[in-house]
Amino acid sequence: MLRYPVLLLDYDGTLAETRPAILRSLQEAFKELGVTPPSQEYLGTQLGKGGTLKDFYKVMVEQSSAEDAQRYVDAYRRCYIQADDEETFLYEGTHEVLRELRQRGYRLIALSNKHGPTLLRSLKRFQLEEFFEGALGAEDNLPRKPQKEVLTQRVAPLCPAVPPEHFLMVGDTTADLNFAANTGLDVCWAAYGHGAPHVCEALNPTYRINALPELLGVLASTEG
Repeated sequence: MLRYPVLLLDYDGTLAETRPAILRSLQEAFKELGVTPPSQEYLGTQLGKGGTLKDFYKVMVEQSSAEDAQRYVDAYRRCYIQADDEETFLYEGTHEVLRELRQRGYRLIALSNKHGPTLLRSLKRFQLEEFFEGALGAEDNLPRKPQKEVLTQRVAPLCPAVPPEHFLMVGDTTADLNFAANTGLDVCWAAYGHGAPHVCEALNPTYRINALPELLGVLASTEG
């Protein structure tokens, strides 16, 4: 018997190493708008918080308008397509782990704060679509992690008969860990990803893995 029959899997920093592409695109988008970009170190710190691009831009550029922030988002998404193609790669064992999980009977849902169409493009590019029965990315006017409404409004319709204690969130940043806390889900922290270690550890994740293949062992220990 599976303790967690449904696994909610983050994408960035959990299944794929996207940090180089994201940091490059953040900087290129600033330059495209004629704004001096912050340092790589600062951008990396912000990346670990899992915030929105609009909010990030408003904090970085004083007195910027909502229209300015949207132009930044649009520029970032244009830049990201090429950066993603050139710099993103799957973590070692991703296909093998997902295939094994499906064979064991787990249901897999990709749950990411990455722009929805970009998430779908990424899953297709790396031939991961076949493993997931749903892929939920960031969409305008819909809740995103860590909001609890992500579970009730977006995940629950895909799994209407599954109670919260039978989900496991697997992710690398505070957005994932706080989402689990807000919804009462157990969470497996991907410590190899983009989250700030001291911040994530303080949130007391249920499980911790230092490489994606370790998830198989964690789940094996919970299987009855």
